[in-house]
Amino acid sequence: MQLRTTSSERAQIMISVAVEQVAGGFSSAVIQRAIDKTVDFLESNYNLSHATEDLLTKLRTSLTVVKAITEVADNQIIINTSLTKWLRNLRNAAYEAEDVLDRFDCHEIVTGKRKVTELISSSVRALKNLIVPDEGMKMLECVVQHMDHLCATSSTFLELMKQSNLTSVKEEEIRGETTSRVPVDVNVFGRDEVLELIMKIILGSSGSEPEPSCVRAKLGARYHIGGVDVLPIVGMSGVGKTTLAQVIYNHGNVEGHFRHRAWVYVSKHFSVKRTLQEMLRSLKGNDSSFDYADSLETVVNNIQSVIQQDGRFLLVLDSVWDEMCDQWNGLLTAIACEVPGSVVLVTTQSKRVADKVATFCQVPLAPLPWESFWSVFKYYAFGTTDVVAENNQTLLLIGEQIAKKLEGLPLSAKVMGNLLRSRLTVDQWRSILESDWWDLTEVFCEILPYMGISYQDLQPRQRQSFAFCSIFPQNYLFDKDRLVNMWISHDFIEHSESGDTRLEDIGSKLFDELVERSFFQATFDNKRYTMHDLVRALAIAVSSHECFLHRETPERPSPTVRHLALQVSNQLHIHELNKYKNLRTILLFGHCDSKEIYDVIDTMLANSRSIRVLDLSHLEALTNILPSIPSLKKLRFFDLSFTRINNLRSFPCSLQALYLRGYTRNSIPQTINRLANLRHLYVDSTALSLIPDIGQLSQLQELENFSAGKRNGFMINEMKNMQELCGKICISNIHVIKNTHEAKDANMTEKKHLEALVLKGRNVSTDILEGLQPHSNLRELMIKGYRASTLPSWMLQAHIFTKLQSLHIGDCRLLAVLPPFGNFPSLKHLTLDNLPSVKHADGTSFGCLENLEDFKVSSMTSWTDWSHVEDDHGPLFQHVTRFELHNCPLLEEVPFLSFMSLLSELDISVCGNLVKALAEYVQLLKCLKKLKITYCDHPLLLTGDQLNSLEYLYLRKCGGVRLIDGLHCFPSLREVDVLGCPDILTEFSDESIRQDEQGVLHLTNLFTDVSLLNGKSFLPSVRLLRITYLEALHFTPEQVEWFEQLISVEKIEFAFCYFLRQLPSTLGRLASLKVLQIRMTKPVSLEGVVPQNLQELIMDGIEMENNFKPGGSDWLSISHVPYIRLNGKTVQNLSTNVASSSSNHQI
Repeated sequence: MQLRTTSSERAQIMISVAVEQVAGGFSSAVIQRAIDKTVDFLESNYNLSHATEDLLTKLRTSLTVVKAITEVADNQIIINTSLTKWLRNLRNAAYEAEDVLDRFDCHEIVTGKRKVTELISSSVRALKNLIVPDEGMKMLECVVQHMDHLCATSSTFLELMKQSNLTSVKEEEIRGETTSRVPVDVNVFGRDEVLELIMKIILGSSGSEPEPSCVRAKLGARYHIGGVDVLPIVGMSGVGKTTLAQVIYNHGNVEGHFRHRAWVYVSKHFSVKRTLQEMLRSLKGNDSSFDYADSLETVVNNIQSVIQQDGRFLLVLDSVWDEMCDQWNGLLTAIACEVPGSVVLVTTQSKRVADKVATFCQVPLAPLPWESFWSVFKYYAFGTTDVVAENNQTLLLIGEQIAKKLEGLPLSAKVMGNLLRSRLTVDQWRSILESDWWDLTEVFCEILPYMGISYQDLQPRQRQSFAFCSIFPQNYLFDKDRLVNMWISHDFIEHSESGDTRLEDIGSKLFDELVERSFFQATFDNKRYTMHDLVRALAIAVSSHECFLHRETPERPSPTVRHLALQVSNQLHIHELNKYKNLRTILLFGHCDSKEIYDVIDTMLANSRSIRVLDLSHLEALTNILPSIPSLKKLRFFDLSFTRINNLRSFPCSLQALYLRGYTRNSIPQTINRLANLRHLYVDSTALSLIPDIGQLSQLQELENFSAGKRNGFMINEMKNMQELCGKICISNIHVIKNTHEAKDANMTEKKHLEALVLKGRNVSTDILEGLQPHSNLRELMIKGYRASTLPSWMLQAHIFTKLQSLHIGDCRLLAVLPPFGNFPSLKHLTLDNLPSVKHADGTSFGCLENLEDFKVSSMTSWTDWSHVEDDHGPLFQHVTRFELHNCPLLEEVPFLSFMSLLSELDISVCGNLVKALAEYVQLLKCLKKLKITYCDHPLLLTGDQLNSLEYLYLRKCGGVRLIDGLHCFPSLREVDVLGCPDILTEFSDESIRQDEQGVLHLTNLFTDVSLLNGKSFLPSVRLLRITYLEALHFTPEQVEWFEQLISVEKIEFAFCYFLRQLPSTLGRLASLKVLQIRMTKPVSLEGVVPQNLQELIMDGIEMENNFKPGGSDWLSISHVPYIRLNGKTVQNLSTNVASSSSNHQI
């Protein structure tokens, strides 16, 4: 009987076919790992049986043959389904070979038949037998037979691949020619600002008109190469780079400005000659003919003869890749023009390309913001941006939800919009909404070719590392270091040829290259990254036979899956997981408190002896350690953070990365020090301090804190052999070290990977610090608790620490002489804290700090003299942008601080005569954005004309400070925090009042006591207001009236107004007020002060709380508020949609 397939099944079949055509691209990397392992067994000092050696030799030969084939195949776009299946079979055979060899290796460990060099001292040499059980021999024979069969069919594969490659090359050439014919009718949305910027750049490149200052600020420094300016547009695939370039190319002003224009699509196989030929073809017209066999010199001469007619041209190089970088200068030389004004506009996904070619700034294109993207989506889905809502209400609502899933990418809007436009029923749209959009056949097949180009440009190991990321859930936040550790655990990262670069550094570089190519998107946290859904769809496509994310869906994984992620929940059909075998990765995401999950995982582990990566973090079910864990001899990455597993005893000796965050100090097994291969240990610092003999972990790279002790196993000499330490380490309690000799046992001078070092103790002697000299590669150093009058000799020697960027010296009470900080030529951040014996500082200490950006001094209570002679020591702090000076009351002599004109942040308090001189510096503070002054009784007049860049103003107890024109004349001001300045507005005249919003348009946050409650100040833009420390019982009539002009305020807080008995009655008329918070303030009544639109009322520290509860005297005044919290307890909650003020209105 013939079975009919549903439309959904047909779609899945079509997707499977599409996946078959693009999957792979990293077969050679898989084969190479199998070769390395085979060679390792053959070359190690084992007594192998003849049969075993013969099989291993055959395996090595077969693998070497097919590796040569896969190296060629990996660099081709193979579209033949039979070819991709052959490659996958080959890759799976290599995995099977590696699995078999892993079993030999594991058996060797279990039986103690390890290589003698790993078990006995070098003085005793003896050969050991590698015992291979009969079952293992049979498995090895099967693998060899499988590889022999694949080798026998390799000639057919090569012939088919040759034919397929010819077809691909023809299609590539056609695509290049077609793209050179620039379409005219191109629509672009949401790029008005960047379009305007680019137009100003390219039209002003001839230098005929000066650029506006705002444009110059965006451009940065400009330089020309042969009279040609180069402007790169960089962004991920599908973001609209080519579309934007087409709009610019066809713009009327551009056509009029450049007599000659050329458009060239640059294929991955870049060559100067081919690019120049296409440029010449475009310049002469795409229909013109010329001889492609001409020499490079002839082509260059022909181009020069064309462009010299006017001397100014526009060349667009579309889709440029890294291969071009090495030949870029040659290309520019060929098109160099004596007359300035020519422009090359480059579109690329690679930040490396953009860095290489840019003579201006780069123009990064990010996904569109929602408003612009919604317009794009409507244009393609409905045929217009002006959709009649009455006729399309339901489709608009569904379409809006679909559009929000596309994350602002114009290409996805175009493809999805066109798809929806062909399906006009509500049910069809709703079906698409409920699907993962990349699983839709039409979308998948339309978008994937664009993404496949960028993927094909990667090296095989880069492809494999990227493909592995497909097992992470949608919207996953990637931790760079964690992902690199996983890659290393799977041997995706290859050792450098020299062998002196750590795998972590190589992996980090690989990750950065993927970021540069827009496969990952950076976040505000420089260690966290996201992956766009479109990029993730590509990763899924190329890894579907090896990587799988198991969810509560009917998706069926390939039987060859090696890397598995489980989206677990209490509703997950756990028994389905027993089918997974031969896994290399198991990652768990989600929430599950069922103990059954552990039994199933243990079964999976028993069937996956070659597992490398296991993440069980955040599982909440309570259990003992899984029985299979200790026997996983290939496990390298293991995460048990925040689980509830008891009886942690032994771990596999092969572990390289172990995560035990959330485990208490008493639950960490002290036997961790036996994990000789451990490179990364992530535990809480308190637990780490209790691990004895941690120095045995000589490969460990992170040690956040080491507390020196007096007992064996905890002394400073534990650090002697830990030469791989990197990042930051704090060595505390160093005063217990006895002498220089004992301190030198830490061997700090050999820790070349260490970037930041903190040395802390109490009354630390010079001898100890002398013995803790760090390596010259150090970038950050903090010394606290030193008791000598001078610093150790290694800090006084010139040019040892040439890479040091940050230095903090604190709590050194006897230190009297500051070192010459100019000895640290790279120093950017200098902090001096609590140095009460320092009296003098001059150019010897602070001179020659050419790169210093951040200078902080506090509690140098004996400091009286600061001198600096520019003729002897050069200008003082030429690049400082942040300056802090606190608690230096005796400072009398201060040099002229010319660097004040560079400052963006100034923070001073109790700073001697500097505060007196501050008035003469105010006129220099044009760049100042943040100003903090505490305890200033000297006259200081501040105006917006002087501080027109000021965004943040903080004043405390400044009786002498006056705002001449109030707050109105500070055009950039966003936040004001003023306490204890009751006369700050006394110089503020009525004539200065501006009854308009423009002067304080950006001021949204205001924190004050009575200082700014002045009826003359008009602050309509304030959204957040905090009133604190009022000593009066009532507000004055003028102050009551002041509140009424807060027409935009959303939250008001009264805090620590202990004597206040009545809130201003004008609060009741503030229609915009949503949150009212009263802390440690005791109003007698709230009658008439709570507006009708108020959403939240929060009162803490209230004594007569019964008055504000149902039935109380004030309940009727507040009962209309949906959410009321009183002394930490919710009294009323009428709406579940009301957001807490703590999350929406942070102060």
